[in-house]
Amino acid sequence: MKGIIISSDKKSVSPAEAAALYVELGWGTAREYSPRRMKRSIANCHIVVSARNVAGDLVGIARAFTDGAEYTKILDMVIAPEYQRNGVGRDLMRAIEKLAKGTTLYCETERKNFPFVEKLKYKKRQGLTVFVKKL
Repeated sequence: MKGIIISSDKKSVSPAEAAALYVELGWGTAREYSPRRMKRSIANCHIVVSARNVAGDLVGIARAFTDGAEYTKILDMVIAPEYQRNGVGRDLMRAIEKLAKGTTLYCETERKNFPFVEKLKYKKRQGLTVFVKKL
């Protein structure tokens, strides 16, 4: 998208602005996505890519873990509603792909996002089921 700057410098993302974006998009409460927790989350992620508009506002963020050799797991991606369906998600995914080159990428998503990831040439892995346990 024109006027959007993609960065892979995780130090350029303030925990407060990242937390605000997750809360704004309904991913959780301000307690679940507090600046303190987001600071730890960003610091401990191997890959953090962000998207900013020309005014410098954070409009998207995506995070991933990688072992740097075999596997990369895209954890999440959030994009402000007014910037969705304009190529920002594609640009964030491409930035992760570039940083994780040589690994197999895994992307877990909701059914409504299947067309998006399929458009980026991701294939549904047969037989894979996700189990979750919150600690």
